[in-house]
Amino acid sequence: MKIFNFLVVSALSCAVTSQVAFAQTAPSLGASQSFAVLAYSTVTNTGNTVVTGDIGVSPGSAITGFNMPGVYTGTFYSGAPTLAGNAQTAAQAAYTNIATQTTTTDLTGQDLGGMTLKPGVYNFSSSAGLTGTLTLDDSADPNGVFIFKMGSTITTASYSKVVMKSGGKGPNVYWQVGSSATVGTYTTFVGNIIATASITMTTGATTTGRLFALNGAVTMDDNTAYASVSQITDTDGDGVADNLDDYPNDPKKAYNNYSSTSGSTVAFEDQWPKIGDFDMNDLIMAYKYNVVTNAQNVVVQVIGYYTLRATGGTLGSAFGVEFPIPSSSVDSLTGGTLEAGQTHAVVMVFANMRDETQNWNTIPGITPSAPLNYTVKFNVVNGPTLSAFGTEYNPFIYNMVGGSREEVHLPGQLPTDLADKTLFGTGDDNTNVAAGTYYVTKTGLPYALSVPGSGFIYPIEGTDITKVYLHFADWAQSGGSLFTDWYSNTAVGYRNVSLLFIQ
Repeated sequence: MKIFNFLVVSALSCAVTSQVAFAQTAPSLGASQSFAVLAYSTVTNTGNTVVTGDIGVSPGSAITGFNMPGVYTGTFYSGAPTLAGNAQTAAQAAYTNIATQTTTTDLTGQDLGGMTLKPGVYNFSSSAGLTGTLTLDDSADPNGVFIFKMGSTITTASYSKVVMKSGGKGPNVYWQVGSSATVGTYTTFVGNIIATASITMTTGATTTGRLFALNGAVTMDDNTAYASVSQITDTDGDGVADNLDDYPNDPKKAYNNYSSTSGSTVAFEDQWPKIGDFDMNDLIMAYKYNVVTNAQNVVVQVIGYYTLRATGGTLGSAFGVEFPIPSSSVDSLTGGTLEAGQTHAVVMVFANMRDETQNWNTIPGITPSAPLNYTVKFNVVNGPTLSAFGTEYNPFIYNMVGGSREEVHLPGQLPTDLADKTLFGTGDDNTNVAAGTYYVTKTGLPYALSVPGSGFIYPIEGTDITKVYLHFADWAQSGGSLFTDWYSNTAVGYRNVSLLFIQ
């Protein structure tokens, strides 16, 4: 999953394809072969973890959390005199073997997210990170060996993924970690981790391989680990193992890709091309997307979750979102209306915000209306890859003034086909089509903004946002490079609390 506007800049990394020689070999696991989880000090579990294989600790002896609810299919071994002791020796030998293998590509300082790598030995002189999706291209050899050597740590962001291009399970993927490994929440991981220190599998993280901590603990929370990839099942036959498949019984779907873990909020000023009162509360919408992809990471379904929090204006603004696919690619739409006459898919959530809520939720002292929730869902026919489609789109509002459709978009976003483009550059608007500049004022301020999280605290009715958030203008006029925390920093000099709408 990965998290992708003017406020928070995030982008899908360009795919990197590496051409390397296939000289690397998989290390022998020896006595550790049957172990799915092996630690030096303790193995601790919380939640519905499933371990296929043996669990061992040596020289320590503590293994907790597997009677219930954790499930395992192998045997517990604890203490140096047991098989766990021999397994630790074998795991150390495997670690040493990996360390001696010649590096084919140095990736020091680069994030693995967005890369496509062929079999090889990849080195990080210090720490390594994964944000997004790493594709391992084993299409030419399903048994190809992938080795990753980290000088210190490896950390994955929440909802990240390691994907085998062939759809396989990655039987020969090894992660040699110089200190600790942290697999982020709901990360779908592939391969065997051998770390000199600890391994932490955070909530919902899964892997198709083993977890070996040579001098530390293994901590698990609602995870999976496997001692033998041959034991992994693929119920729907789509090439994605059930433990990595969000839809194990549907061959047309494989992965949920969320725009963020906590959602985002978009806020609009509805007087474009004039600046109006610039209170940026004329429509406040929290949103989050789940983009469903198949085993080849092609988009097959989009689910949008929207929450209307405020409607601070007399105008009956319509709210919709433009998606980067042809209108003809949308099928089985529910929760919205596919707008006719548009080249790209434009889904209207509602036509008039004044018909949605009675109160504005921007005026102190007036009981606010309850937030309204909307779910928009549609299938995508002949969809693009996730990297092309992304997880952030083009939300907008519009009002009809006579026969003129006055749309308001985030800065830099294009109008839809039906917008009245003759208004560009009029009033306070400084749109310059030739320069690719859209929906900013002559003083460099946006008519709409988007911030992370669903709890953005917006100004009270009629109050210029620049008088409320004291570094908003600095941030906007710098192109988003200065005061990036203008909306979240509560330190003195950042906000005028008395002018915020706080329920």
